[in-house]
Amino acid sequence: MNRFFLNSSLVTSIISGTAVTVALIITQSSGVMAKSATEIAVIALETTVKIENTLGIPGGSGVIIAKQNNTYTVLTANHVVLNPNVGYIIKIKNQQHSAKEVSSLKAKTGLDLAVVKFDSTEVYPTATFGDSAYATAGANIYVSGFPLSVDINAEREHEFTTGMVTSVREAASEGYAVRYQALTRRGMSGGPVFDASGHLIGIHGQGDVIGSVKNESSSIPEPLKTGFNAAIPIDSFLNSLDLAGLNKSSLIVNSDKPDQEEGEVDVEATKKYVEGIELLQRGDASRANDYLIEASEKNPNNALAVYYQGLIDYTQRDINSAISNYNKAIKVNPNFSLAYFSRGLANYRLGNKSEALEDYNKALQINPTDPWSYLNRGIVREDLDDVSGALSDYNSAIKIDPGYGNSYHNRGAIRYDQKDFAGAVADFEKASQLFFQQGDEESYNVATDSLNKAQKALRNEEARQKSEKNQFQLPKIEPNQNNAPTENPASQNNAPVEENLRSL
Repeated sequence: MNRFFLNSSLVTSIISGTAVTVALIITQSSGVMAKSATEIAVIALETTVKIENTLGIPGGSGVIIAKQNNTYTVLTANHVVLNPNVGYIIKIKNQQHSAKEVSSLKAKTGLDLAVVKFDSTEVYPTATFGDSAYATAGANIYVSGFPLSVDINAEREHEFTTGMVTSVREAASEGYAVRYQALTRRGMSGGPVFDASGHLIGIHGQGDVIGSVKNESSSIPEPLKTGFNAAIPIDSFLNSLDLAGLNKSSLIVNSDKPDQEEGEVDVEATKKYVEGIELLQRGDASRANDYLIEASEKNPNNALAVYYQGLIDYTQRDINSAISNYNKAIKVNPNFSLAYFSRGLANYRLGNKSEALEDYNKALQINPTDPWSYLNRGIVREDLDDVSGALSDYNSAIKIDPGYGNSYHNRGAIRYDQKDFAGAVADFEKASQLFFQQGDEESYNVATDSLNKAQKALRNEEARQKSEKNQFQLPKIEPNQNNAPTENPASQNNAPVEENLRSL
């Protein structure tokens, strides 16, 4: 039974879509120096909150934006607080507060935003609003939030990560117009995005774009991650303050241009890089590669520029060249988990399964809550006959991301092989539901085919067990008062009974 089954698709179909606008604003004029990443991290830690719920399911993040008397307002992504019938809890450092009001902005604005209010006599800082118009391609940004821990039952800890804006889309689903590269994980949705001055310019809510490329020599499709993330620009929220029950006077707003970042900026290298990324997002992989090569030549420390050259090579079936570029990216940044993930994919395609396993081990060491690394490592472990390890990886992938159908299907396939047909049916049913909800018709068809096979096997197994039970169940014998029992009663077909047969 196939473990992976997604459609073959190239980068062009994975990350193309809405038109992208790149307004490159790079200046070399003198000015006030930007805050250091350490200084911005302090601001992030003071204003970012953890959002939990009373159901115990994985939560998200948010940012404190206002205080009115003893009532604080937290801005977050709507999908973090989607269920109006669930109680939500705001955690700040060692304190926690019950949400007294949750207001969704999505129905009236289309934005994936919501505000949560809670009361407290504690004094908490509020974030300073910046101008998201300055969040243009090439600008550095900082994302704050509380990702899931390796142990899903453990407390989530604060994480702070840096990235670069790659594009701003003129129109975007649910308002996610600002796209950037940064290492983010599940649980950081709803968290703040800051500029170089430590000002709030967006709400993070979309993680890596995921696609797949099917191995031509087998039926195994492989998840392909682009590393792109997206945020809703804060200006979109400022246009809807009345819906949140706020006015501008209750906020701290600084619309000045972000301070100049410290150090020399290679303007031409940055320009080539963001133009290459724009071309890649538009599906022009060939021209994108040319720009990315120039960008990496002008700035050899740009690991992302080299990484995306590898990604393009991979989708064009030049696997050895892809691995070479991933190696270069890892040399520049030894903690580049996405590069290890992608190199594992390339090694697997070449049949280097031990090397692929090492790559996924390293990717998970750096980013231990990446469900796709668990999923792919599970595939490799199955191929290396480590079925229990594969099952463990699929379980981990499901715990971290319960909404990814491949993990259920792969676990169902193992359960099917182990003749746990009831478990296989449950997993294939879940996979089918998820693919149907996501509109993935071909994957849905494959999952339902697997489900039908598992259901048939389960029915056959239940019938076999019932037959065996009936076969060994003796009919009830009524005592005969007129006849004394014999020592060796005849069998039901009147054949003689073995002398050593014990009386029942």
